Amino acid sequence: MLHQRTNDLWDLEKPIITERSHLNHLKPICVGTTMVESLTGYIARLADSHNVFPGILISREIAPFLKEIFLKDSSSRGLRALFHRATALNGTGVMALDFVNSLEKLTSQSNLCFLTLLSWAEIIPPRGLFNSYKTWCSACYEDWYLSGEVIYEPLIWNISNFRVCPYHHQRLQNICPHCQEVIPLLTWRSRPGYCSNCGGWLGRNDSKTSTDEFYRQGFLSKEELEWQTWVAEVLGELIAAIPYLKTPLPKENIAKSLGIAIDMVSEGNLAAFASLLGLPKNTVWMWKNGKAVPQIDLLLRICYFLRVTLLNFLTSEDIASCIKITIKPPYQRSRKPRISPKSFALEQVQDALLAVVRSGEIPPPAMREVALQLGYDRRTILQHFPDLCHTISAKYISYRKSLRLENIELSCKEVQQIVVRLCNEGIYPTENLVSQSMTKPGYLRYKEVRATLQQAQTNFSG
Repeated sequence: MLHQRTNDLWDLEKPIITERSHLNHLKPICVGTTMVESLTGYIARLADSHNVFPGILISREIAPFLKEIFLKDSSSRGLRALFHRATALNGTGVMALDFVNSLEKLTSQSNLCFLTLLSWAEIIPPRGLFNSYKTWCSACYEDWYLSGEVIYEPLIWNISNFRVCPYHHQRLQNICPHCQEVIPLLTWRSRPGYCSNCGGWLGRNDSKTSTDEFYRQGFLSKEELEWQTWVAEVLGELIAAIPYLKTPLPKENIAKSLGIAIDMVSEGNLAAFASLLGLPKNTVWMWKNGKAVPQIDLLLRICYFLRVTLLNFLTSEDIASCIKITIKPPYQRSRKPRISPKSFALEQVQDALLAVVRSGEIPPPAMREVALQLGYDRRTILQHFPDLCHTISAKYISYRKSLRLENIELSCKEVQQIVVRLCNEGIYPTENLVSQSMTKPGYLRYKEVRATLQQAQTNFSG
């Protein structure tokens, strides 16, 4: 009787087993937010999860699934053309769509289209949409690293008009601080957070600058900072809304909103409206009648003038209630009055440069600071005195290098002291605990400091 009851509890139906993905089922980061991951960054992160280079992942796994012929062959030489066009992977065209479809099949992820601007295909032309090379916020990288978060590449960093991090109020960087080279968006060896040229870490913890300091130090004027902050906000809002919008957005929305704006601002006078924006009236006429669509920088200029967000301008059914009429002209750097060049005081500049070269000032000034003090453009001074300029720059670079080496040595000693203290307290010296006690936690990115920590951890375990 007991045997019969046991048999009744058995479920003889075949269990449903979901289909396995060919590649890691890697979840994209921050979909539906301002900081959503880019597709190129996702490819690099996916390759890293398989412990291979992106070039190997693309040539061996992704290429066979592509419908279009983007690769002449699967060698590194054949991938070179693809890497040169890598911005298209995050864009609005067939290349982005093909890679999205292929990667969704390989990873069983269904939302990779949101890592691109495919939903902008009809409303924004690809020309001038993206930076040619990688840009990043070093402070974001450093924060993510120290907090143990995933290091990745947000899509918004790639957009050409996005130049200031809204969280740290600093310019995005585009030159590797280690090798002083620009970094291609995607290469055979790409890895999020690191330079694909030299392998150096791109995060820093000493580059945070307050909003007031940002323009006071000459990086940006108040007007440009206001413009860049607004651009970051409206681009981020539109990117965050991508998963929830009708895809693709129709280009007729631009013509409709522009027509309403012209009626409100200049009582239907298209020429007057174009004059307020500093644009050719024929160009504005083409946009209003749906014959063409403006590039992203011009679209942003229109929205800034109207004080309406890019999202509302492209999607709102009641755009008239969103527009705030203003007589203040839009921000245009090119419309500033031209300043006549002043004469170049050759002898005075030469004497000043010689004084800097002979000076034992610590720290030695960078050539940029010298040019600022002299009141001349650095390129103008370089044209007249190339040898002196190179000598000043060499002194500055040599000092920075020696300072870095000194800080590395001090950090190694500090790590040893922190580990000893933690060991005496019976606490295992994890990287996170050690970094919290360091004066310069960012120096853990250097191999000498990391080696010191690893040796100390080994001694603790032994």
